[in-house]
Amino acid sequence: DCREILLPTMTDQLKYHLERQEDLEACCQLLSNILEVLYKKDVGPTQRHVQVIMENLLRTVNRTVISMGRDSKLIV
Repeated sequence: DCREILLPTMTDQLKYHLERQEDLEACCQLLSNILEVLYKKDVGPTQRHVQVIMENLLRTVNRTVISMGRDSKLIV
């Protein structure tokens, strides 16, 4: 499965940029696109992939959102 290779690479890159507060809009868009693909009905089992994202990114995403403040255009 190509996702087994790509997903850890993408989450590592997202984490790197989020921790440095770099390219936040691109990071949000990429994470959104990944999750949209994983939630489609025709892509097969995705529970493990969502778990990988949660384990690798949830804390970092939470910290990033908290540091952005309520007036950020990226927070909806």
